[in-house]
Amino acid sequence: MPLTPPGLTGVLIPSLAASLMLGTAMPQLAQGVAFGTTFWATQGAVVTSVDVGTLGVGAGAVPLIVPQPLILANLLVAFAANGMLGPMAPLEATGLSVGLSLGLAEALITTIHPTVGAGAGVVKISGTAIPSMIAGFAAAGMKGPSATQQATAIGMAFDLTFAVFVLPTPILGPPSIVPSAGVGTGKIV
Repeated sequence: MPLTPPGLTGVLIPSLAASLMLGTAMPQLAQGVAFGTTFWATQGAVVTSVDVGTLGVGAGAVPLIVPQPLILANLLVAFAANGMLGPMAPLEATGLSVGLSLGLAEALITTIHPTVGAGAGVVKISGTAIPSMIAGFAAAGMKGPSATQQATAIGMAFDLTFAVFVLPTPILGPPSIVPSAGVGTGKIV
């Protein structure tokens, strides 16, 4: 299943509610984060891989499984760095981290490997999420200084998370007896 704003919103709302983030603005927050995440995944994320295997042209696909504790730790750091302190900050970070971990698992990373036909690669995702998250909040009708502050913090948490995140991926294609290595590219769908 591809990563979509309605699908991700549907995962974020119960996750936020379970962490006591209740109120009329909570679904709007979930929608803003969902829009921002999908904008980042489709427009801002750069997927590359370092590959090894046999000579040829191959492809890979792997689900985007991001550990919830990694997202949570980076959300707490980003919230503090952006002045979002107080008793509700850890609750919001917990709800978002659970929802984002589950929601990102809906996504698939697809890769193309022009120099490796069969083997393995290590996928890295780069590219800042802050502009995408601000645009996502605006698309959900959340504007103003506090919305920008919150979107910046969540985007920063994405940047921190994916700065240390790597994911192994299999490369499938025609096998060869000649060894090869290279760099592949991909996208999040």
